[in-house]
Amino acid sequence: MPSFSSPAAPLVAIVGGGPAGLLAAQHLAEAGLRVQVFEQKATVGRKFLVAGHGGFNLTNGEDLGAFAARYGAAAPFFGQALAHFSPARLRQWAADLGIGTFVGTSGRVFPDAQHTPADLLRAWLRRLGDLGVEIKTRHRWLGFAGERGLRLQNEVTGEEFAVVPAATLLALGGASWPQTGSDGHWTQALAAIGVPSQPFAPTNCGAEVAWSAFFKEKVGRAPLKNIALSCGGHTVRGEIMLTDYGLEGTPVYALTPQLRAALAAGTPAWLSLNLKPDLGAADVQRRLTRRRPADSLASFLGSAFSLKAPVPTLLRELPAPADLGAALTALPIPVAGLRPLAEAISSAGGVPFAEVDEKLMLRRRPGTFVAGEMLDWEAPTGGYLLQGCFSTGAWAAQAINNQVNGL
Repeated sequence: MPSFSSPAAPLVAIVGGGPAGLLAAQHLAEAGLRVQVFEQKATVGRKFLVAGHGGFNLTNGEDLGAFAARYGAAAPFFGQALAHFSPARLRQWAADLGIGTFVGTSGRVFPDAQHTPADLLRAWLRRLGDLGVEIKTRHRWLGFAGERGLRLQNEVTGEEFAVVPAATLLALGGASWPQTGSDGHWTQALAAIGVPSQPFAPTNCGAEVAWSAFFKEKVGRAPLKNIALSCGGHTVRGEIMLTDYGLEGTPVYALTPQLRAALAAGTPAWLSLNLKPDLGAADVQRRLTRRRPADSLASFLGSAFSLKAPVPTLLRELPAPADLGAALTALPIPVAGLRPLAEAISSAGGVPFAEVDEKLMLRRRPGTFVAGEMLDWEAPTGGYLLQGCFSTGAWAAQAINNQVNGL
């Protein structure tokens, strides 16, 4: 592996300093190519660091077949990309940077406890520096120039200039968390050369429920643990949080594609909440027979089902079935909408896979490749989002190296 690319080597320009772009930069520099990364923010990896605030899931320990299925309609492509740069390879990559990892009880893969996301990013940037990768921050991409060129602006000096690389990788992210730089403005530059984009939509985000003022005041924020949530034929286990605007938590996030589809169709979007998913129907009915006429709902739910506040208030708030057993195992929750795109963990939409070839090169602009969340795919939280970005970056880097070297 070369420690520094030659100044005479072909230049690859990468626009976007997130995980997809930086991993591609590393692989291309390791292959001996000269690499320049252009990032509009003052530092690279901003969304990478934000992703670590709630628990840094680098990837997941799930087997590759089930892993690929997490990407929905894009699963066939991700089956190939994951085989090329797998979760195991991602963990080895981190280990090579001095960052050990472990698989948690949920299957999620985390850095060892002594390592923060910032530790990993610093080690990674040192490696990129050793490889000769040039990272140019505060540089905004303005669009294309000719058949191969890129127009850029140095936002510190105001200077506009062009580069004409041997190949370009666009890795500018989706449209969630725009404060980190992924604002989706790049769609205009692609539209100018005839490349359409699917409209962005929030995914992995909270669901809005029109709680009454009484419910908001009495409940506020409260967790519901060990539940199952269903929508559109999909069921997810875990923990959710009742909030003043509605619901949040991993099961809610995982069901946003189904909620979004129902809302887009103009049909009521309903979540079905099972408060006791580990109890069979017969066990639920047997426990219900213990209720005495003098038992209040709150005391009975606490003694028979270990369900305490805010469950009684929730049952009174929602259009619960008259049968208490049905209310406990299939409580309907009407969803009025999803939280705004800027608050979402990730976004759906972007460049359709029909606009790129099997190497992730734009069909309308040979020599220009796309990776990461710019592409139209979505996946749940739990390591699948970052792995998807890493794997597409590695896949595009391999294709760029092959093209530049005539392989």
